[in-house]
Amino acid sequence: MKKVAIVTGSARGIGKAIATRLAHDGYAVVIADILEELATQTAEELRRQGFSALAVPTDVRQEPQVQRMVEEAVKAFGGVDVLVNNAGVMWRGNVTETPTDAFDFVLSVNLRGAFLGIKHAAPVMRRRGGGVIVNIASIHAFATQAGMAAYAASKTGLIGLTRAAALDLGQWNIRVVAICPGAVDAPMLWDKVNEAEAKETARRWANASPLNTILRPEDVAHCVAWVVSDHARMLTGVAILLDAGVATDLRIR
Repeated sequence: MKKVAIVTGSARGIGKAIATRLAHDGYAVVIADILEELATQTAEELRRQGFSALAVPTDVRQEPQVQRMVEEAVKAFGGVDVLVNNAGVMWRGNVTETPTDAFDFVLSVNLRGAFLGIKHAAPVMRRRGGGVIVNIASIHAFATQAGMAAYAASKTGLIGLTRAAALDLGQWNIRVVAICPGAVDAPMLWDKVNEAEAKETARRWANASPLNTILRPEDVAHCVAWVVSDHARMLTGVAILLDAGVATDLRIR
């Protein structure tokens, strides 16, 4: 029986890399993303390579759409074994100047979206005899920067959700793990900045790393692949810091 993985926010960037890696590992993958056209293109790319893939347009803030996402996975592939809550947004701004609507928006995508995914996928996993849920959090849950209040709050909350869900779902053989990447060469890091700002951001994060680098989307994908494998069968309720060593020196120069 082919295993099935849902990856939210997987039309591009980190999510696409995760879905691609899981497809290569033998999973049927659901490309769930609010970017409908890009999600369809990603699913088509995977199918052309001989993989099983389905695009399901999904706004993770909307419970009926998340419920439909899970139902479409079951309808197409028979169940759900892995859920990767990767969909996320970022807002940069001083905490006193961040609009309340912006703060709510970030939490609704990054935290509420993961909660809804867990709520609707876990019962399906239970019927399959277990599963794995991976929440893509961030280094900002451990050490953040000025101007990142909404994002840091959402990602810190995601780690708390990971721990609580692991306790609730362990009885059904469902593991829940958070992965906390540092800077990743992906659209979220570069959105809404010009080329010069992008290069400076990359330089500063790489300079803070003992490895003198920032992550690639594939680095996160490889970590997800290990977490959902039987090699990590004793891993649950924890947050993995995948940051190229940045948190060993909290100065982002």
